[in-house]
Amino acid sequence: MDYRSKRIAFFLLGAVLGAAVAAIVTILFVPQSGEETRELIAERSRELSGRARSSGDEFIRRVRDATDEWAAKLQAAADDMVAQGRMTTEEARSQVEQRLARGRA
Repeated sequence: MDYRSKRIAFFLLGAVLGAAVAAIVTILFVPQSGEETRELIAERSRELSGRARSSGDEFIRRVRDATDEWAAKLQAAADDMVAQGRMTTEEARSQVEQRLARGRA
């Protein structure tokens, strides 16, 4: 996962946690009956669950897009190396695997 994806993930996690804390504090300090409070908690839980699911789906989509982009670039680089005749297929594959390892780190 690259730096940008990590920043997005931490931002989304912070937003979800911040919303959860705000909802809990609001519920605890607003005077209501027990039944009203339980209904409010259930409603807020559904909202937060939906937001978390949506944020997670967006994060997964972005990671997939970035991964697909990197895979295409690496494949093109390997194809170029092989086409130029400078390397065998095994040598090109080895270099691509080394670049992938560096990219993951």
